[in-house]
Formats: sequence, structure tokens, C-alpha cells
Amino acid sequence: MSVSHAVVPGIESPALEGGTEHGRGADTGPAQGLLAMLAQVSDPRDPRGVRHSLTAVLAVAVITTLSGAKNHREMGDHADDLPQDLLWLAGARFCPSHGRYRAPSGSTLYRVLTSLDAAELDLRVGTWLREFAAGSPAEWVVALDGKVLRGAWDENGMLTLFSAMLHTHGTMLGQVAVPAGTNEITQVEPLLAPMDLRGALITADAAHTQDDTARHIVEDKQADYLLTIKGNRPNLLKAAIAARTALITSGPAHHVTQQHARGRINTWSTWTCGATAVDGLDLPHAAQLGVIRRDVTEATGQPLRKEFAIVVTSRAADRLDAAGIDRHTRGHWGVENLEHRCRDTVWDEDDRQAYLGSGPQVLATLRNLALSLLRRSGVTEITRTVQKIGRNPMRALHLIAT
Repeated sequence: MSVSHAVVPGIESPALEGGTEHGRGADTGPAQGLLAMLAQVSDPRDPRGVRHSLTAVLAVAVITTLSGAKNHREMGDHADDLPQDLLWLAGARFCPSHGRYRAPSGSTLYRVLTSLDAAELDLRVGTWLREFAAGSPAEWVVALDGKVLRGAWDENGMLTLFSAMLHTHGTMLGQVAVPAGTNEITQVEPLLAPMDLRGALITADAAHTQDDTARHIVEDKQADYLLTIKGNRPNLLKAAIAARTALITSGPAHHVTQQHARGRINTWSTWTCGATAVDGLDLPHAAQLGVIRRDVTEATGQPLRKEFAIVVTSRAADRLDAAGIDRHTRGHWGVENLEHRCRDTVWDEDDRQAYLGSGPQVLATLRNLALSLLRRSGVTEITRTVQKIGRNPMRALHLIAT
């Protein structure tokens, strides 16, 4: 039985790399792009009795995740329906007796994915995605944010993953698991360690408004920070509130923008001042304080509520004005929608119960990779696109052939 293949520019048939049509080369996968990165992941299995290469298993896992698979069983179900062209591209095993490429089963996917070194997979994926991220690090705005996987837990509690991602498109730059008995604050240095962030602006919530974190970002990573001030730093907050009152009463906001949505008007007003003008703003390398006020009104003008956010940044006003402080502060808030909420909406991540080995973190990494591949290609309707790929997996071809 003959098997036809799609012609993918720049990618050779994995079967031809070994020098035979259906020989050992069929198990190696194309030696470039996404599959080359997956081929670098360490295989924890005893090579005796291995039927599916790790590259093929991971490639099928990525394709089925793009197709909407939420767990190993659904991955196996989707894999059973993958076209021969995609299995060939993934480097799947060729079965001479059936004259077809064979996908790994759901049980194989389960055994392999739960035995992987999740930290290594995160490192490989993050490094590869950073290479393809738009612009240079000096142009990046990077959000640090944690996510608790509510369905993944063991005797130490629920698994928390701490990630760095670009504000633009939510491209994942790296992810680490937060060890039991610690918190996200302790993982800033391990998360950022493999990244070249020189010149980048790093945003984080109030938990990370710490002296050591500020020093690490500026002195070690040669980047800048934009951090929120809240009650976990009472002296900073006291100084910031005093400055907020003085700024708001001193004159008009330095930047104002409006959004109209669902019959309401959101008005964002931003004031800024130099850090030296704020008594008690004792955070290393602080250069500016920003105050953002959100006024929510009915379309008729009836006020509904008023909210404030106070931020501090190491970036000087000539490089980050009031409009930039407003944009990047609210951009950080949007990261949850870009990444975490999307993983819950598309793949029901918080509802997926997984307790064994590295499986939960590995699945989260595959979802991060899938989202980054989709957004990198310009997709904005993630749920709809995943559903379309589920109906026709060949739509994933241009995403994985990179």
C-alpha cells in the first residue's frame, strides 16, 4: 500500500533521513524547527522495547492539543484520527504489515508524558519560543504571573506554575513549578535565569514588589521593572498614598484614555512623578511613581465606581511616559485573559484532575506551546480555531511545520 505525503517546503521526510523509505529514519523526525526542539528532550524510557520515538510522541501530543484534546485519553482519541501526512511529518512509526504510519495510543501518551522531566521540557519549549519572539529583548514587555492548577495536587497540595510571558500575543518565555513550602517570590531568579532580558520591561503584581526582586531585575538582568504597590509593603503604600493625594489634587492627569463597553464608560487617568519627589519610596532603583484611576460611569454619565492602582518603575520618564505606564500596567492585568483564562476556557485546565508524576506540568507546557503557536500565526479567536483544527487536523500543518 502506498502512502502519499503533503509537501512542506523546507522540511524533509523523516523517513528519508535514515536513507530508507520506511527504515529507522522514520522515527527521528525532521531535523529542524519545532520537531528539532522536541527531539532534544531527554527520553526517560529504557530504549529496549520502545516503539514510538519521543519526538513522535511529543509531536502527536502537540498536534492533538492544538486539536482540543484536554487529557491523555482525548489525545489518544484524536491521534487515532490523524491523517497519514501529519503522522509522517511527526516522525511516527511506519507499520509495514498495515502499510501505514501508526500514532501512539492514549496509554502510551500517558506513560511517556507523565514520566518526562517537566522542568527540562519547560526549558526547551521556553528557549525555542524566545528565539521566535518578535523584536529584541530591549523591546519586550514581560509579565510574571503564577497560576494554581486546581485539579492537580498531591500530598503537598495543589501545583502552582510561575510563568514569564510577553504582553504582546502572550507568547510564553518560560515556566517553572513553585516547590512545595515556597511561593512565587522565591522563583523569580530561577524563572529568569535562562533568559536574556537586557533592556526589557518586566511587570509583576504586588507580591513581587520586593527589594531583592527589584535589584535582581535591574542589576543582574539589566532590565527594568514596573511593579504594583499594595498592603504587603505598608511603608511603601503609606508613602504612595500620600503621593497619590498630592498628584491628583495638583492638576489634570498626564494621560487619559476611555473605553466604551456594554453601555458603560471606563475612563483611565494617569499621573506620574519622579521617585525622588516621594518621601519613603524606598525601593531599589525606583525612578517613577504612577497613579492610575479608573472611573466607571453609565452612558448617561451617572458615576458607578472609582478604583486606584499605584505602581513604581525603575524606568525613567524619558523612556516610559504616563501613557506607557497606563498601557503596560493594564497590559499586565490582561495577561490572565491571554494565557491562564484561555487555558481554562479551551482545555478546562482547572477542571482537569491529574495527580501522577510530571503529567500536570507537562500538559500545561503543551497548552502554553499550543497557544504560543496559534498567537504567533496571528490567531485571535483561539477557541474557534482549536475547534476548527479538531474537525480537520491538517489545519495544524502550518503551525507545526516551523
